[in-house]
Amino acid sequence: MPSIESTASQVTTAEALQFPPVARDHILHCSYDYWFPKYRTSCIRSRIIPLTSDFVSYLHEDGIILADEGKPKTDDDTATSDDDDWEPSFPTSAHPPPRPDDDDDASDSESDTDEPRPAPQPPDVRFPSLHAEITDAIASLGGSVAPKLNWSSPKDATWISRYPNTMKCTSANDIYILLKSSSFISHDLDHAFDSTQPPATSHNSNNNTNGNPPEFKPVLVLRTFFNPLPSLEFRCFVKSRSLIAISQRDLNYYAFLDALRPQISRRVAELFHGQLRLTFPDGDFVFDVYIPEAGYDADESDDEEEEEGTEGNREGGQRKVLGRARLIDINPWAERTDSLLFDWGELLDWQVANPLLGVIGGNEKEQEAEEQSVISTEGTEDTEEEGETEEDQKPEIRLIEYDDPAAYNFSSPQYSAHKLPRDVVDASMAGQGGIREFAQRWQRITEWRERQ
Repeated sequence: MPSIESTASQVTTAEALQFPPVARDHILHCSYDYWFPKYRTSCIRSRIIPLTSDFVSYLHEDGIILADEGKPKTDDDTATSDDDDWEPSFPTSAHPPPRPDDDDDASDSESDTDEPRPAPQPPDVRFPSLHAEITDAIASLGGSVAPKLNWSSPKDATWISRYPNTMKCTSANDIYILLKSSSFISHDLDHAFDSTQPPATSHNSNNNTNGNPPEFKPVLVLRTFFNPLPSLEFRCFVKSRSLIAISQRDLNYYAFLDALRPQISRRVAELFHGQLRLTFPDGDFVFDVYIPEAGYDADESDDEEEEEGTEGNREGGQRKVLGRARLIDINPWAERTDSLLFDWGELLDWQVANPLLGVIGGNEKEQEAEEQSVISTEGTEDTEEEGETEEDQKPEIRLIEYDDPAAYNFSSPQYSAHKLPRDVVDASMAGQGGIREFAQRWQRITEWRERQ
């Protein structure tokens, strides 16, 4: 396989790659609220909460105003929290620092006549029902959750979490501060459909009969928090409803992974063929999985997994066994999705042995007919290959090798381009006054945290 260095050096433009146009509805099919109900049994336990326009506006606003979870609750304020000691002291000043204004006279006139603006309301007052729903969801999921929106998690904002370098949240305020500090979340809200095409002219479209793409409805996804082993996270590539490639996600070398190749392939294939292949509307997509360890088993052994080199997969005569793959995310077949150890050029040019063309969509009868057609076609092709099934055609698996530069952390830190939150950028644009106000606010936050 090509090394990380050679793959990373192949910086290819979108024009050279010639990606097929991506449909708006393909992006919507990758939204968590679309696919989670279909594949719930293979996913992490989750709650999906529709977001109100007030909440979306709150995420867009400058400044960080959090709920005062330590104050007495009124009859109308039904929000509760299991974390009464979490009382951020973010300022709620009604008057933000002045910004440069080319028309000083107009600014002075407005300041003389306008009434003082009301102080921004905290979330538990501004949208009490949604705040209460988020708090209840955290409790129902065991007290610790990891948040995301339709597509993205605020992984670029974990530096500000009170559980350092994790997305663990035990209160609604933990969630708010991660969401408001993340560039990924801003992208979900404002740029998810950049460069997409109408369904009639685009690739991966379900060709809705009414000609209108599904409506975008922002949602908050809360998943039960757990600490996954980065070494067992994988990205899988599907083309023409065929699983063609599997890539390690964490760019570090793990010696034990090579011996697990057969199990990785089998667990991913089980999930793909059992759940995704004939039910996901689009033929080309990318999905992420986590394959947890299931311990060691001295009895389970079959010819498929007892291949050369599996000796390193044993300890004390027992073989390490991987559990059932868990579906983490579904991503668009598009340049915006990181291809990791593969190059998008080779994925686009990949020749699929038995491609299944067409899409699955429409009403239930149409979908059933399409699925039967796919199955019928698949059976014909399999007989021509002397009984070989799609499961027998193994995807290519790429892992970090011992001599890859990425194994020694020569690459840039993950999400390094997103480390600066929008509030810092906005403060810098407001001039010296904005920077001073932000620095004072951050100092108060730090002092409060040190007192806890």
